[in-house]
Amino acid sequence: MARHSDPHSRDPWGQRNSAATEAFAKALVNAVKWMPMVLWGVVLLAGTTSYRGPEAAAQAHFPLAWYDAVFVRFGPLFFLAPLGLRAFSDVADEVSSPTPARALVVYAIVGVVRIGVYLIGVGLGSGLMSDHLFLGASVVAAAHGEAIACAATALRLVSAANGPSGGRGRRSRVRIAIALVASVAGACVASTTLVLQCWDAYCTAAYFHAPRETLVAWILGLALTTVAAIGVILPASRSLGYAILEL
Repeated sequence: MARHSDPHSRDPWGQRNSAATEAFAKALVNAVKWMPMVLWGVVLLAGTTSYRGPEAAAQAHFPLAWYDAVFVRFGPLFFLAPLGLRAFSDVADEVSSPTPARALVVYAIVGVVRIGVYLIGVGLGSGLMSDHLFLGASVVAAAHGEAIACAATALRLVSAANGPSGGRGRRSRVRIAIALVASVAGACVASTTLVLQCWDAYCTAAYFHAPRETLVAWILGLALTTVAAIGVILPASRSLGYAILEL
């Protein structure tokens, strides 16, 4: 005989707690989904409105000059560090979304779009936009996506570690612990890269590129952000939301 649940027997506190958890997860996901994009725009706007010109740069102190030097040489490859850490974690977290392989394809597309737009800009005139800030947009977009994806992986691994052990042995628990460390490290690397790139962009917009060049770089950079958002940021954000609810 089928059993029918009595709606009055349900735990109202549990329902309220579940609703609160879902609301918190939604608010957190929306924040991490949109705030870095807004931050990038605010940083460029702040740098543009406080533009001083290259002459003032001679007397200015740039504590992140070391980062700028590394960025100029290896900026297009920055995404490989957090992505590699997430790929390592994926051994224990097989539901990572997007998968590291798919994310790599997305970042490759971002790179092709960036090079294509850059070549068109060179053809129209080298002073049309800031190549530095345009490259920075691709770095921020990739760092944004990997920070979210690594965080989602870390939360799923925490759930796996705290869940029923079942037939898991010591070796499996060690593997989850190592993967968790790698995913947390990936989230930290990506988040740090995002913050450093924003600070570098502010200094670039404030001292080294005219406002028009910064504006064009920001507008064209939206194309890179859109590709990364569709391919990585939005899927990773949904994955993060599910991971929070599973805790």
